[in-house]
Amino acid sequence: MTPVNYGHSSHVGTLIKILARIAPTWESGSELGIYTSDGVKAPDVTLASPEYHARHLKDTGYVTEATEICVEVMSPSNSWQEMLDKMPLYFEVGAQEVWIVDVEGKVFFFADGNEKLQNSRLIPEAPQYI
Repeated sequence: MTPVNYGHSSHVGTLIKILARIAPTWESGSELGIYTSDGVKAPDVTLASPEYHARHLKDTGYVTEATEICVEVMSPSNSWQEMLDKMPLYFEVGAQEVWIVDVEGKVFFFADGNEKLQNSRLIPEAPQYI
């Protein structure tokens, strides 16, 4: 794992706090290991419905099913191409949305096929900027 800068860490923490307030029945976390066709990936933030949470609560290792929402927070060293390449990996194992937070804190929402959304379909109150 590559250490992250303060801005990245701050965006992750802020997003988790916001999600706890706007989606209190969903479980948010960070760095969940998810098996994909390109090895284990760990989104910076995950958001799981109560149903997903109940199915996986007793899991002791990496999961083979992505949470409904996987979030990648970009660092200055990340490229958009890197993010676009990662998204299909999450979708192929069950993610319904992938959110990308750029270094400025702007949130971009995507559905399967890297379809850009105006906002989250699952959490309509999701912030456009953090």
